[in-house]
Amino acid sequence: MTEEKTYSQMRKEFQEVFFKKISPGLSKYESERLRQFGYTRAVKIAALIIILVLVFLTKQIDIGLIVFICCIAGAVCFGLKKKFENEIKQKIMPYVCKCLGDLKWKYAQCSFEQLLCKSGIIDRYNRVSYDDSFTGIYKDINYEICETSFYYTTGTGKNSSTRTVFKGVMIKLDMNKSFTGNTVIRPDTLKHASPAANLKHTTLEDVVFEKKFDVFTDDEVEARYLITPSFMERLNNMKTAFSADRVSCAFYDKYLLVGLHTSKDLFSICSLKEPVNDGKQFFTMFEEILSIIKLIDHFKLNQKIGL
Repeated sequence: MTEEKTYSQMRKEFQEVFFKKISPGLSKYESERLRQFGYTRAVKIAALIIILVLVFLTKQIDIGLIVFICCIAGAVCFGLKKKFENEIKQKIMPYVCKCLGDLKWKYAQCSFEQLLCKSGIIDRYNRVSYDDSFTGIYKDINYEICETSFYYTTGTGKNSSTRTVFKGVMIKLDMNKSFTGNTVIRPDTLKHASPAANLKHTTLEDVVFEKKFDVFTDDEVEARYLITPSFMERLNNMKTAFSADRVSCAFYDKYLLVGLHTSKDLFSICSLKEPVNDGKQFFTMFEEILSIIKLIDHFKLNQKIGL
């Protein structure tokens, strides 16, 4: 992507592409949307009937069983929606990515999972799932975006318990420098538990920042160089700017890794309740991708200076 291509130009280009190329080609999928919507409605009705029959036969309300049935029905409906959505994305994402410059989209892939583990940006997990992923270059900065969920399950059968370690978007940004140490910034906790044995909790002078984040590092000198007042301000603003519940990041090797925690299904299109060529959901998806790319400007990563 050239530097001359501004955000407003990207938006204008996508608007033209949507109405001229994307929207006209979606009309043929409307009957399929209605079919899938009918399937999801049938699943919900079937789940309700099963619950009512069970209550009638057993003369009692088993909350656990009801929740289980609802979860199964919800998973089936979500799967039907995702299958339809991915079919559409295979057709339209090349058009979307072209408007954003040197960008490519793939489904359910992530090339830097091991990097996330080594950096300490996420806690221990034993199950992971991926959704949308993007790789691209913006202002000479290579980046990768992965929508992902990490889980940790203990026990088996009825005694099993699953905790969501992370749900949201992980971003890998190539830096213009390599780091000698490993520095991790995570949401503040009372115990300041370190993500790794070699990383020690470090207290910074900014009181406001300290109340929101914990800093762990194996190189305190480098950490203080990296986490400048301007970087603190940018990180503080990210939660609002990118609609994230929580924000974490790590400096590792030659990368800045950023985790945006959110329960929202990002980059989502093809609601089964709306016409397949409803423009609002497509423009929302475009803005969500663009907001991630803006991180490069947000952190001024293209400048050959410290953060």
